[in-house]
Amino acid sequence: MSLAPVAPTEIIDPNYYQQYRYPFQHWDELRKNAPIAYCQHKSLVPFYAVTRYQDIVEISRQPMLYENAPLLVLQSRSAVESQDMRLRTLLNMDPPDHRTYRKLMSQYFTKNRLNELQPNLNNVANKLLDRLVDKDEIDFVSDVSMTLPLAVIAELLGLPSEDRDQFFKWTNEVIGSLDPDFARDDGTQGTELALKALGEVFEYCTKFVEQRRAYPKDDLTSVLANAKIDGKHLEPLELLSYMFLLIAAGNETTRNATTGGMLALLEHPDQMAIALEQSDALDLAVEEVVRWTSPVIHFCRTPNQDVTLHGVNIKAGEHLVLFYPSANRDDTIFQDPYRFNVLRQPNQQLGFGIGEHLCLGAHLARLELRAVFRGLFDRIEEAELTGEPSRLKSSIVGGIKHLPMKIKLKA
Repeated sequence: MSLAPVAPTEIIDPNYYQQYRYPFQHWDELRKNAPIAYCQHKSLVPFYAVTRYQDIVEISRQPMLYENAPLLVLQSRSAVESQDMRLRTLLNMDPPDHRTYRKLMSQYFTKNRLNELQPNLNNVANKLLDRLVDKDEIDFVSDVSMTLPLAVIAELLGLPSEDRDQFFKWTNEVIGSLDPDFARDDGTQGTELALKALGEVFEYCTKFVEQRRAYPKDDLTSVLANAKIDGKHLEPLELLSYMFLLIAAGNETTRNATTGGMLALLEHPDQMAIALEQSDALDLAVEEVVRWTSPVIHFCRTPNQDVTLHGVNIKAGEHLVLFYPSANRDDTIFQDPYRFNVLRQPNQQLGFGIGEHLCLGAHLARLELRAVFRGLFDRIEEAELTGEPSRLKSSIVGGIKHLPMKIKLKA
């Protein structure tokens, strides 16, 4: 181990995130005094915390040196050693494989193609809001934010509408496997729950892929089922992992940004008023929602040779953890970073990552957020919280499970 400042374990403790939101006070201290700090949580592999915006940018832009494949997110030593949870997806591929596999999907995620979806997204969002007109009190998560992103990614993949709730349950069980609320009735939770849910996803998707390989349609599953690299179809586990990534990433991050954005507006009524009055501020508001919520908490990078960062010697094979919410509160980049400002300019937030692994669905997520908040800004008359948000027990995704509120919408 290199001689390095020591980071508090709260920055990676799922219990802390559930109880106190993000550990911003710890990140602030680390950015100021220890931008590369060693952390040893009792149940996880050791790592170096990277908390400054510019460091995260520079590391992310060197994928040949800082690799994704060895470790994508922090796990226990036993999970890393057994590799039970290891899926090969775009997220943990490195060049040149990453670029090859990303091209399989990129045609579906171009701005021009996705922009064609905006009218339909607006229509779906308004139908969701129509259902709330006669309701006095709602759970914003189940009534609004979970529905649109899941419907969109399911539509792109060609998944039957009647199966979408099951996929929502599976993604919660994998990403929120440590959260007792997602434990099954038989008590299954933790790694066992995540593995069981993944197994059920793969069983479902195997049959669905076989259908699309035999009878392809104009959807992403058909593209994946029939894609070939070096003349061969994707390996079954590779293909199924790819599908699960699209479902999970297309659902979890956008849902939590939507929910967190609504909470931010309720907690900052002055910014809600600006958003309601200035319809041309929608795009700026969406960027600020992503910066403020930063739904993806961390990803890992592993140098393949010895490096020195801020005077700290890091050996090849040791792990770095990039904390994106910390970068999005870096006061050397963002003026008054702890002010939620729907008119913020410039706003080069890192909520979707940067570099080689910039989120493939970033533009789609923006379109979905625009659709929901455009509908809300056009129709909302009154809104207030009626209880405390219920937060996800996770240090990977900053999730809100329930957001109880009163809302009055124009018909």
